[in-house]
Amino acid sequence: MRLFTGIKAASMAFLLGMLVVAVDLAEPAVALSSQGTLVARSARRRLGFRVGVRASRHRIGGFSRSGACGNHQVLTALIPPPQSQEGVSQEKAAVDKTASGHPTFFFNLPALSPTTAQFTLQDESGAKQLYNVKFDLTGQPGIVGVALPDSAPPLQVGQKYLWQVSVACDPDDTTSNIIVGSWVERVQVANTASGDKVAALAEQGIWQDTVAVLAWQRYRQPNDEAAAEDWASLMEDAGLPQFKQVAIVQIVKN
Repeated sequence: MRLFTGIKAASMAFLLGMLVVAVDLAEPAVALSSQGTLVARSARRRLGFRVGVRASRHRIGGFSRSGACGNHQVLTALIPPPQSQEGVSQEKAAVDKTASGHPTFFFNLPALSPTTAQFTLQDESGAKQLYNVKFDLTGQPGIVGVALPDSAPPLQVGQKYLWQVSVACDPDDTTSNIIVGSWVERVQVANTASGDKVAALAEQGIWQDTVAVLAWQRYRQPNDEAAAEDWASLMEDAGLPQFKQVAIVQIVKN
């Protein structure tokens, strides 16, 4: 499915400022073209996300793509499901792509009683932990993001990293913790003649950054109908239709 958007000039200014030069997905500011000039768009554009075939890595530390507490309340890492040709087994997880040294990671949190969660990021070998943060949850069900801060070591091009989120179903029993997460690899994006960096990222299947652009937009402007339409289309493209209408309730940024 192709993703059609109708983002006004002001919305595009908000979105594209996040992707200038190094594609570090901090909170967006202004819109810049690849030449550093302001970009204004009033016409509709095509933005097609392609999941493609991804590499896979072995699971570490008992994490999974999703897990459930009682009453089938499921915590889920917001990543595209494996494609059939990837051959990802129960012991492995697909590796998603980012072009950013400090990406934002997302998971869907149902209506659970726990009030805190813990996010960790480690290198491929598991020997080095790049980031570890414990944070309070809002109590609202929905999609939560954790932005890797500038103070953390940046992801290196060509390297794979494991990210995990842990939430306790029972605060008095740590063995009940749900741990979800996945692998991410930092890659270089191909040069494009277009100044539309968001479309270029989507066409190249850079999941981590494409979803972050739209998530930040929905988080900052929850009543923006164009952003909501873009998000729904992206979720369809990625094989995640169950999250088309789910709100972005929290983005942790230290």
